[in-house]
Amino acid sequence: MNKARTDAWFSREIESMSDTLFRVAFSILRNYADCEDAVQSAILKAYQNLDTLKERAYFRTWAVRILKNECFALLRKQRTIVPLSEQTDVNYEMEVPDLDLNRAFDVLSPEERLTITLYYYEGYKTAEIAKLTDVSDSTVRNRLSRARAALKEQLTKRSVFDEVL
Repeated sequence: MNKARTDAWFSREIESMSDTLFRVAFSILRNYADCEDAVQSAILKAYQNLDTLKERAYFRTWAVRILKNECFALLRKQRTIVPLSEQTDVNYEMEVPDLDLNRAFDVLSPEERLTITLYYYEGYKTAEIAKLTDVSDSTVRNRLSRARAALKEQLTKRSVFDEVL
């Protein structure tokens, strides 16, 4: 396929999955500026390495995997924990309409947030998530289980707290 057609195809694919890319990045990074950086970097890497993609049918999975790696690389570089109260660019209402649910996400590890996002928001199966994240299927199921339990606990605490007020 010629370069112009390949570029057009790449652009269409990236455009069609732009919301997915942002949700995946946000599930890991929880910061809009970092998400934008990670998504842009992942798109650039995907474009530069497009010739390594063996089958176009796996483009979405391949691109999400590149993004996941970019997000975790960014987290490793930062290693600075900023308290949530000091983060001014996080707008919870934009990502998940349920403010309590989105705040409960903050207790999850980046890996658990990624797993929950891929499973519930993006519709990936556990086997697909395992392949994307380089872990076993049982690890994905365990992360889902732990994340659900943690979310349930956080949401229960919040509802009990709200009843007391």
